[in-house]
Amino acid sequence: MIHGMRAFQAGLLLLAGLMAGRAAAELPKVSPVEFAAQPQVLANGIRGELLKLESASPLDYGPMMKGDLGKPVTLTAQLFLPANATGPVAAVVETPGSGNLGPHHFAHASALTSAGIAVLVIDPFLGRGIDNTITDQGKLTWAASAYDVLAGVRYLRTRKEIDPARIGATGGSRGGTAVMMAVAAPISKAVLGEGKGLRAVVAGYPWCGVQFHSAQIAKGASLLILQGDRDDWVSPQQCQDASHAMEVAHQDVVMKLFPGALHAFDREGVPRTAIPEAVTSTIYPTVYMSDDGTYYNMRTGKPDPSVTAESFMQYSIKGGFLHKGVTIGSEGAQAADYSREMTDFFKAKLVH
Repeated sequence: MIHGMRAFQAGLLLLAGLMAGRAAAELPKVSPVEFAAQPQVLANGIRGELLKLESASPLDYGPMMKGDLGKPVTLTAQLFLPANATGPVAAVVETPGSGNLGPHHFAHASALTSAGIAVLVIDPFLGRGIDNTITDQGKLTWAASAYDVLAGVRYLRTRKEIDPARIGATGGSRGGTAVMMAVAAPISKAVLGEGKGLRAVVAGYPWCGVQFHSAQIAKGASLLILQGDRDDWVSPQQCQDASHAMEVAHQDVVMKLFPGALHAFDREGVPRTAIPEAVTSTIYPTVYMSDDGTYYNMRTGKPDPSVTAESFMQYSIKGGFLHKGVTIGSEGAQAADYSREMTDFFKAKLVH
């Protein structure tokens, strides 16, 4: 089962952030080595604090919820505290997508700290000896990415400057998936405990191909999904379905579609960029899990312990669901609109 999940991620789940090496090199980057050694200074003048974040690398959601966290790992991170804060402040964990940190993450941090919200920016790759997961999502499990977010929450709760009751999270692409799964009720309750989960989450253009059938988020939490209607890397429809299921389950969830927006439309200065080598599967059926991480049998519509991730991988290949070619980038006011939606949401849910 565990090995099957790794194979499944390396094939079908390339869609959450896979980019060809040539195209990825053209995108603005932040050096992971520099991030680990040199405090970053945001556009508003706020200087980061270098940190070491203790996390782990669970192999799948089911084992993680049962306490099997895999190999421990020490990640690099930086904490940005708002200027002239009086008393404990709200905070947001920010985790990147498959290409790791870029200028847009620090633009988000600048916007949030200017609004009085602390930001913990995490590098999930350097501490694991990984450059990125652009060409192979199997280098890092989706469960590990979600656990990094929860490890960030635990760390923030140890800081006297942070209000432990007002912690949120945000991320895009792989990071968007990570924060969505971190706020899912079964994971939040198992890892953090009932009533101790994230309060607010903004998931940017996430992959919603694996969902909990119960469609519940952490108690008292709110979720905002920001996605482009022209995203050809992940399926907006799968996220619409996830959002609708949560609304039916009376969860505080809103999904907003940006007309004409592509994947990664929050990256200011990154023009429309075709990536012909990228593999995606926007037409693959949604995979559902029970609250203990058991996969549903697509044929019977019921949880089935005999169904493995390898089954889904074989199904995707035999069914011809995979194809190549995606497009990313931002145009016009899309990046600014994204930042405003994100900041306004966190101000409403964590500050006011």
